[in-house]
Amino acid sequence: MDLSSLPGLGPKRVRALNEAGYRSIVDLLYNVPRDWVDRTRITQIADCKPDAKVILIGHIARAGMIRGRKSRFTAYLDDGTGQMSLVFFRGANHWAKNLTVGSRWMAIGKVNDYRGLQIVHPELQHMEEETAFEGGIVPVYSISEVLRESRMEQKFFRNLYAQIFKMPNLSVPNGCPKELTEYMGLKPVLENLRRLHFPVSFGDAMQGRMQLKKLELLPFCLRMTKRRRSLALRGRERAIDQGAVMKARAELPYTLTDGQDKALAQILEGLHGKKQFHALLQGDVGSGKTAVAMLAMLAVCGAHEQCAFMVPTDILARQHYATLKPFFDAAGLRISLLLGATGTVERRSIVSELQMGLTHAVIGTHALFSKDVLFENLTFVIIDEQHRFGVNQREALLAKGNYPDLLVMSATPIPRSLAMTFYGDLTSIVMREKPPGRMPIKTRLVESEKREDMKAFILKEALEGNRCYWVVSRVEIDSEGGALSVGEVKEELQSFSPEWKVGAVHGQMDDGERDRILAAFAAGTIHVIVATTVIEVGVNIPAANLMVIDQPERFGLAQLHQLRGRVGRGQAQAWCFLMCEQSNTARERLVGFAGTEDGFEIAEMDMRDRGAGNLEGSEQSGAWVFRWFDWIEDQNLIQKMLDLSEEILDNQPNFDLATREKIQTWYSELPEGNDDGIH
Repeated sequence: MDLSSLPGLGPKRVRALNEAGYRSIVDLLYNVPRDWVDRTRITQIADCKPDAKVILIGHIARAGMIRGRKSRFTAYLDDGTGQMSLVFFRGANHWAKNLTVGSRWMAIGKVNDYRGLQIVHPELQHMEEETAFEGGIVPVYSISEVLRESRMEQKFFRNLYAQIFKMPNLSVPNGCPKELTEYMGLKPVLENLRRLHFPVSFGDAMQGRMQLKKLELLPFCLRMTKRRRSLALRGRERAIDQGAVMKARAELPYTLTDGQDKALAQILEGLHGKKQFHALLQGDVGSGKTAVAMLAMLAVCGAHEQCAFMVPTDILARQHYATLKPFFDAAGLRISLLLGATGTVERRSIVSELQMGLTHAVIGTHALFSKDVLFENLTFVIIDEQHRFGVNQREALLAKGNYPDLLVMSATPIPRSLAMTFYGDLTSIVMREKPPGRMPIKTRLVESEKREDMKAFILKEALEGNRCYWVVSRVEIDSEGGALSVGEVKEELQSFSPEWKVGAVHGQMDDGERDRILAAFAAGTIHVIVATTVIEVGVNIPAANLMVIDQPERFGLAQLHQLRGRVGRGQAQAWCFLMCEQSNTARERLVGFAGTEDGFEIAEMDMRDRGAGNLEGSEQSGAWVFRWFDWIEDQNLIQKMLDLSEEILDNQPNFDLATREKIQTWYSELPEGNDDGIH
């Protein structure tokens, strides 16, 4: 429904709402309050304490602009027991006109202690204008500057929602079927939204929010449960080549860790079983997932079946190919490398040999999705760095085989809540150990003011044989945002001293040139490499034990963890330096990152900061679709919804056929995005 259908909304206000992101009545319905206030509980200023949420009523004793680096308007509210500073950095001119000395106001907000008690940007209500102020539980909405400029404040939205909920035939799209909400003892989505906009109590609002979390989470749990159940029975145990596995293990230059040993045993057992085996192998940076995957591939390929190993980058594909080929050659098996950059003649040969079954395994990037890439007997698919691919992409590769087994691997540990929801169709296998002898990486924050000292330290280390990655966030010069680029930092380091050799790598380079520079770095003829996140995966240079990350606040914590994992791969002590300004707002989370090497703990921190990422689709980064469900706080809810999904799929509610079909259509066809109000 269009906003122009609402009474009292002129073209100017409609334009302001559109600019703020509200283009329909459904958009407004999902603009839920950020907080609720009990206006019957008035606090005296004399009783105010820091960090307390308060409601104050008084008159403006004095007010004025305070000029400085951050100019602000400050008014002092007096209730007879004391005075409270009301501070405004935004909209100062507006409040200077309205908060006149002697006028009476109600102020709502959180008390801060900064050179005395103050409330920054309180919610205000003019008491002369509304002497009988609203009582009870009142919602507090987030108001953007564009809405404030159009005089759409708290009172406006409360009146607007009163009109919206009086509209006949008001509805939200893609709502949970009535039969299902009744079975679960829940109210419909629209009724729960009403409880958030017009709660009769705090408890009522919290119940509405919890019910919305359940209704939001259920379709995803149903999808995962159905996917897990859809794995086909082979009807027979698959033959795997244990001899090839034992031979390759004996040729490894190291002994598998207990974690690798247990993971391999679990994977081989699944590959040998009568039912399709789909698993998620999580291993922290440097835990040895590739060796486990290689041994599993040899078990399948040694039994004259085919395996596809898909990775996100050419660098990683080449590295895996170089690692695996000697073991496949020793076993008398053929393995190929297929990239987007593979020449036409070579590509035609690889594709032909895969289709005829002459090649047992192929390592590739997105090139494996191509329609002309066919297999004679693809029975095992491995996807490395699974967070770079979505469910649709992995399904496309699986479709090239006859119900193949699947192993997805992640070096970015996935919080349990995320794994249960988005990988609930996969058996979870976790490896936490690192190979013996590796020392913990020491991570330190370095103030930007000490940049010259940092360069001097790295130079000294480099000339003594150590090697360093210097990581930046951009390839090209950032004329507006202030991010340092590869070229700028490379020039800076070269100018610092003629004694060292500085190289640079990034994703826009020719693959051959990038590999040549990395080879020179590995050989020691280049001391420092300035790099973007192109080194995040697929770069293994044990002699590099130093890393400087410029402006680390520009990276997510999980990405920082991946980058840090490029050092500490040998026996020497490794260091990672995070160079940022002392006053940076991200400093607290960077301190938390520096304090642990536990990838699972870091993953929880990162998810709390940035959201889960659209892990069900092909987009994998950024805050994702859930409006209500909180990945950290609501983890216990997931198992309950998974259990409920089992009940529904088993039809324990005893729904008739038409109802079962309606429910299946609902959870199967929900869009993966959140832009149409489904959640």
